[in-house]
Amino acid sequence: MDFGPDYFREVRRFGVGVGINPSDFHPSYLADGVDFFEVTAPSVRHRGTAPYSLGAASGSGGGFERRGIPDLAATATVLVHSTNINPVYAEAPAEADLVRLGELLRLTGAPWVTEDLGVWLMSERHVYPHFMPLPLTADTLAVATENIRFVQDVLGLPFNAEFPPMTYVVGDMNAFEFFARLCDATGCGMCLDVGHVLSYQLARGASASAGFHRIPWDSVTEIHFAGGSIDLVREGFQYHDVHGDLEVVSICLDLIDEIVETAPHLRAIALELFGARSPGRALDRLRTARARPTVNAWLAGVPAQSGTPDPEAARERVRTLSVAMYDLLHTDQPISGARLGGVAGVFAADEQRRWDRDRQARLKALGKSLVAYYPVTAGWLRRTRDWTSEHLYARLIAAVDGTAPPGAEAVAGGLHTLLQEGESGLLHDLLDCETWMNQCVNGLAVPHKRRFGIDADAASAALTEPAARLDSFAGPVELIYLGDNGFVRRGAAAVPAVRDAVEPAACGTARCCTGD
Repeated sequence: MDFGPDYFREVRRFGVGVGINPSDFHPSYLADGVDFFEVTAPSVRHRGTAPYSLGAASGSGGGFERRGIPDLAATATVLVHSTNINPVYAEAPAEADLVRLGELLRLTGAPWVTEDLGVWLMSERHVYPHFMPLPLTADTLAVATENIRFVQDVLGLPFNAEFPPMTYVVGDMNAFEFFARLCDATGCGMCLDVGHVLSYQLARGASASAGFHRIPWDSVTEIHFAGGSIDLVREGFQYHDVHGDLEVVSICLDLIDEIVETAPHLRAIALELFGARSPGRALDRLRTARARPTVNAWLAGVPAQSGTPDPEAARERVRTLSVAMYDLLHTDQPISGARLGGVAGVFAADEQRRWDRDRQARLKALGKSLVAYYPVTAGWLRRTRDWTSEHLYARLIAAVDGTAPPGAEAVAGGLHTLLQEGESGLLHDLLDCETWMNQCVNGLAVPHKRRFGIDADAASAALTEPAARLDSFAGPVELIYLGDNGFVRRGAAAVPAVRDAVEPAACGTARCCTGD
């Protein structure tokens, strides 16, 4: 069955959504800004042991619920991610194995089925759910071509081949060339997971967008991105695709920009949240992606800019730049930062981007360390002001500037300064409450029992609920410090004073798309 660019051109734009396993669903993801869910369907041949069994408990704590594709399709737009097709392995997919997948595609009305192009299942070895990278060889391409043609004939819909993670490279073909030939031969689509692409580029010692001219851009339908980290190992840099609660590596956001501007038939962008358990932070990452000018324009249906400026305005800028370059180079004065002047805006563009990525990373790292002293106050301040996390961090860093080190007392002072800009008394009450909690934990001579005008425990839990209002938590509440960082509210469970930090997953243990 024929698909290809003509088919993808007619598919509607789905927008920006989240990719989840059924056990990752949280009600807050139904908020505005989540345009769709890409839900993983498990392998019918091998689901593995619990927790990958479909018989897992329906709830997983923290407000999370188990919602599979049929549950979500009744109330939301759903795309389908499979772990069952396995087209790059020597054995052809069995038609019987595709029956359930076909039912899910008809139920959701999804225009394709996406699956990482890796080795998910082997008759000879146990692999699932941690699939292996595909061998980049002509033999693999021939096998994948025949298998994908068969799958598309059975399902009546195109396969969407997702670029897989590659911490090592096997085979003699360029991966982008492999996908280009595959898309051309089968009419299948291509999903670019920017973290997976980065892993491949680092594994082969290339820059992040090297070889992008080989990508079959007319067949690129979808972008995936997720939390991750880059580690320096003896062999060089290595990208870890963690998926859970880590931040998105900044260069992955840069890659999203490049794909959005280049792929004419891009139809969906998904933040993958396999194993994530901080829905508020997940929604922050989603909002950050939506707010990027390229993504914002794409969502609005604005065509990608050609990059051609107005000719008359360009003439004057070219004249000014040319004269500045001449004056800079034809003099007996040495080059200096002060003399760069008229060429500064176009000088060392790569170096500017490198510095800007470092700026973003440092802003987040320092900002998070400050916010950790007063997470509830800072969270509600950001929410009531409609600030991004980065804007909150920048304002708070400026407010504590000059304190060394900026401990709990200095951060409280910085927050107090920010709260002088017309905030309600409830935010002051939250700050007062968290200040007292920090004093108790630090062993200062303060009463171990106090009453406050707001329920800080409930306000903390509600930060992940989009419809929650701070004034609904007003009222006298008594907190008692029990020692060992523990607090109780009369008649309620303990309130943790110290939030656990999210640590990177060890290599090979990150959650992936399993259908769990």
